[in-house]
Amino acid sequence: MLPGMVPAATPPQLDFGAPPRLALFDRPWAARLAWATMGAVAWAVLVASAWLRPDARGFGTHQQLGLPPCTFQAMTHVPCPGCGLTTSFAYMAHGHILRAFGAHLMGPFLFAITLAVALLAPWALRRAYPLTRVVEHPATTAAFAIALVAGMITFGARLVHTFL
Repeated sequence: MLPGMVPAATPPQLDFGAPPRLALFDRPWAARLAWATMGAVAWAVLVASAWLRPDARGFGTHQQLGLPPCTFQAMTHVPCPGCGLTTSFAYMAHGHILRAFGAHLMGPFLFAITLAVALLAPWALRRAYPLTRVVEHPATTAAFAIALVAGMITFGARLVHTFL
């Protein structure tokens, strides 16, 4: 270094460590509230699925809940990415697994996730099990990845069927 020169400051080091955790859901009261909510919703979905009669067309079962026909399909003449999910859930609740896959490939996977939440929620609620431990578990990531891929395959197949 030449006389009179000021040494350059070292650049700050960036830390790309572990992502921040959702600390709120590690607190017992928040974990219990989350599990109670998720459990109630999961059980409601399962009961509604068992109550519904699957539409033989493979879609439209949601209309039994007072919902309108699919606007996306009415406008584009292509079933939306979610068309058939309610029918798939209803088939699963009635034990017709192959028909459930026929209505929507993602349906049986989401149904299994919903059933797992419904069955796990009372245990997790009682123990205030941290939600972050479930969210960060590799099995959770795998289950949602499989469901997402199945949904993309379903929508892609519908696009091919419509336009080719």
